[in-house]
Amino acid sequence: MVLRWYSRFDVFIGIMGSFPTSLPRTWFSTMAEYCSAQSAADPGNIVWKIEACDARLRLISMEMSLLFGKGASQEATQEEYTVEHRRLTGALNAWKGLWEATLNDPAHLVMDVKAEHDAGLDSIVKAAPGVLFRPPLFAATILNCEWHSISLMHGSQSASESSDETRAGLVEHANAICRTCATVEGWPLSPGGSLIILHPCLAIAALFVQPDATRYMWIRKKLALLEVMG
Repeated sequence: MVLRWYSRFDVFIGIMGSFPTSLPRTWFSTMAEYCSAQSAADPGNIVWKIEACDARLRLISMEMSLLFGKGASQEATQEEYTVEHRRLTGALNAWKGLWEATLNDPAHLVMDVKAEHDAGLDSIVKAAPGVLFRPPLFAATILNCEWHSISLMHGSQSASESSDETRAGLVEHANAICRTCATVEGWPLSPGGSLIILHPCLAIAALFVQPDATRYMWIRKKLALLEVMG
């Protein structure tokens, strides 16, 4: 648990600051290998499936921070940067495919979310059905939101000039994060501390949502709420 918490923090700071993680790669790769082995040994155990997906996403994130650090310090040529960036894009897409195959069980989707306190907000920042999973797959909700935030940062750090399609994809990732945060907050059965875990995701999404006074105010209120939560 300590390693999971610290590695998440380490990766977030590294990606935001464009420098490598303080933990060497072997910490992340060993954790990913161990969790994958445990999941393979006990394929019916949903906990190990979640742990394996979490560890793999953390390893990809660590490699991203390493790439961004090399780019910022000009330790990699533009060609080297582009090749590695494309490889990580493939890794993120492959991770999403694995997540959908193992953890995306529609039978556990929460469809009865109420959003009375969201009156007047658009669908991007309003609690919605079919966004989060009830236990034992609630952690899959968090992982999916983290994938959106990591994909958002990765897409914004491309070496090539962004196109309208690329920018639209970044906005969609940001919208998905906001919608998840709103739903986690609006569902009364969300485990304690769930919204705090999503704080880094929301902070990244705030940089990419479409300019709108209502959405900006919603984000400001949520960030203030998270500060109060500690």
